[in-house]
Amino acid sequence: MMHPKSGGNMLSLMGKPLCVVLLLTGLFGLIWLRSSIIAAAYDLRTLEEQRMDALKETKLLLAERAKLTSIEKINASFRGPGQGEARTVAGENIFSNRVRVIHVKRGKGQEPYKASYTGAATSGP
Repeated sequence: MMHPKSGGNMLSLMGKPLCVVLLLTGLFGLIWLRSSIIAAAYDLRTLEEQRMDALKETKLLLAERAKLTSIEKINASFRGPGQGEARTVAGENIFSNRVRVIHVKRGKGQEPYKASYTGAATSGP
């Protein structure tokens, strides 16, 4: 006859190695999970750097587009009103109306504003 303790004894003999195996499996599972999280963090950092590079490239392209469109506006201003192409002198563009040209001089400091009229002399009454 078998004693009831012998069946329980057999279960305790199987339970201790089973607990050790579960403990080791859990430990290796935690190590694998941690390394996976670190790898994902490195991938996120790489993607973030690529995104920042793409944003810089986008800003440079937008600046270049703005520069080119402003050059097109300047070229359009060289064209006379109603004319299809710009007038050229020796291969360079000129303004169609030279009266509209404004010359700006930089002064050495603050000076009073001078205004004078150099037209025809006014006749007195």
